[in-house]
Amino acid sequence: MKQSEIIHLAKQEGLLLSEESFKINESGVDFRVAHATDLQGEKWILRIPRQKESMRHAIIEKRALDILSGNVTFQVPRWSIFTDQLIAYQQLDGVPAATIDMEQQVYVWELDEQNPPEEFYRSLGKAMAELHTLDTELLKDAGITIIEGKDMRAAMKERMNRIKQHFDIHPALWERWEKWLANEQIWPAHSGVRHGDLHPGHILINEESAVTGFIDWTEVSVGDVSFDFTAHLQIFGKEGLQKLLDAYGAAGGRTWSGMAAHIEEVKAAGAIVVAEYALVSGLDEMHKMAIQMLGASE
Repeated sequence: MKQSEIIHLAKQEGLLLSEESFKINESGVDFRVAHATDLQGEKWILRIPRQKESMRHAIIEKRALDILSGNVTFQVPRWSIFTDQLIAYQQLDGVPAATIDMEQQVYVWELDEQNPPEEFYRSLGKAMAELHTLDTELLKDAGITIIEGKDMRAAMKERMNRIKQHFDIHPALWERWEKWLANEQIWPAHSGVRHGDLHPGHILINEESAVTGFIDWTEVSVGDVSFDFTAHLQIFGKEGLQKLLDAYGAAGGRTWSGMAAHIEEVKAAGAIVVAEYALVSGLDEMHKMAIQMLGASE
């Protein structure tokens, strides 16, 4: 969709945007994201679905955001426009901790990724703890997926089997997953509200590298909160994960003795998420990525 078409869509909803202010980010799988300023100088974020399937969770995401916005202290988007072709909200304070350079396929950071400031860890741990300990009853009527602690291993086994019906999985990878399922000691006994796609591009920070909010809640659910730590482990390694877990626990996040080990196994099962999306979206590039990931030993 061209810039002029996006501006026209916004105009139809009463939002008049400056053409000169437009900047489009193409890194999202489900949505193009445009940054723009209206005629009064207010900054806006516009999300344009890449395909019809991109909107599969949109109404659920909106319900969840409406609930979260009144129950957490960090910022979340509040959608002013919500149609089949356009989602728009006023830009939140802060900037993404990193954005993806599409040509180089690397993160461009707003902080020192080699040595993230203590304030980043402190504030990220605090925000995640607040989210994960939120009363799940608040979201019971939002339509989001809810998996209780006692059902987590069975739900994961079901997902594994479903993927195995459609893809070849490396025997060593499958064996690792089965050992993980059998190791009840490292699984959490509780569930919590989770973002579901918490990577640096969805974490907003201020000039002091303090976390101000989270964006892009397409995968919000109630379940195993460990999934929200996997991107951090991928980027910052075990040492960075431990720093975050320390900050998380200090802020009231619920931890358990096998948490770090469990997060490592969740990360090793990341191909399941990619394969599931490949099946839902029908995208050839996602299918190829899933085949590659599932064919590796780890």
